[in-house]
Amino acid sequence: ANAAAAMSRSMAGRISAIPQHALIAMVSLLAPIQWCAMVPTASAVMPRTASRRSCFAVRTFSALSSSSKESILDEVEATLSNVFDAYGITDGRSFGTADMLTLPSHQREAVGVATNLQRRIDALGRSNDCPTCWLQRKHCICSQCPPCEMLPKINRLFLLTHHKEVGMVVDTAKLLLSTFPTKSRLVVGGIGQGLQPSMGEMLDAVHGGGSSNNKCLLLFPSEDALTFHQIEAMEKAKAKDTGSAESNHDRQYDVVVIDGTWAQARKMYNRYIPSEEDGGPQRVQLSNDAVATLNGDNADVDDSTWYDNEDNQRISGHQLRRHPTKWREVATCEATRLLLRDMMIDTFPKSSDEDAVKPWDALARYQNTANSAALRQIGPPRIAQK
Repeated sequence: ANAAAAMSRSMAGRISAIPQHALIAMVSLLAPIQWCAMVPTASAVMPRTASRRSCFAVRTFSALSSSSKESILDEVEATLSNVFDAYGITDGRSFGTADMLTLPSHQREAVGVATNLQRRIDALGRSNDCPTCWLQRKHCICSQCPPCEMLPKINRLFLLTHHKEVGMVVDTAKLLLSTFPTKSRLVVGGIGQGLQPSMGEMLDAVHGGGSSNNKCLLLFPSEDALTFHQIEAMEKAKAKDTGSAESNHDRQYDVVVIDGTWAQARKMYNRYIPSEEDGGPQRVQLSNDAVATLNGDNADVDDSTWYDNEDNQRISGHQLRRHPTKWREVATCEATRLLLRDMMIDTFPKSSDEDAVKPWDALARYQNTANSAALRQIGPPRIAQK
């Protein structure tokens, strides 16, 4: 015991002699190591009613993280706090099915979604996975995928997401949030606008509540969907008939994208998106060139967007979750980036430097990087059974 105490005093003396900036650098190198293995666990130093965000912050030791960028999950955690506080739930982690049945029916969905999300976020914290790209630290892609805020014509980009997509390794829509952090909004289905500000923003946009210069578009393959070029032509003809001086180049668009399986997307579409007859958003679909690219029929196009710089391999844009129906493999990120290309390809060079990275080009690279990292982490994709 005496020898151990003497050794402890010796180590403490040596550490105290190290400059503070050097200590911080040393600790930041240890970020992938579970911080809770070096200090008392969160449950030992905090009461059960403590902030639900604090446990995640302690375990990842975010104060000394090499990246100062806020994670995608910050807004999600704020929403969870709103839900739990509104319904008087002091510990969402231990809130079970029996507790759920004691709530009024109109509250159960929001609380159920919130508790599931809380468990997902806690799992990320226990594994010390990246809270932005949701991958293991050794596979983290954040340093390879910097933000790209050059988005002409886009006012806001809403990502209406099923809660089961949040925290998923193979999800690609998270790239939209990290690539366009100031213009993108994460909207989690099942939690109302009173508890989730982004839901209120989106509902206001899809019901025509935006400014007169903003038009809302919904990326969804409905029968009445038009390509962006058809929509612009209609707007131009309408402006000419009414004698309006407004130019298509001046118009800003709110874009809504739905993220989830096709069954989940259909349910959220029916629930949150009003029809055009009721003042809902214009449905938009990809151009023929974009569809040909997804099908692999546009291989002769002279556009570096469709290739990876490292091995010159064609980027398919398909998600890692395989499906017997091939068009259902198209990733949310890929469909969205092709829409951005349709919207901006004619105007982007005029509104930015010729050498600037085009947003759809950046997303192509990022998706390829994310898919490669996910494959290294989870192994090859598995084909879903019919």
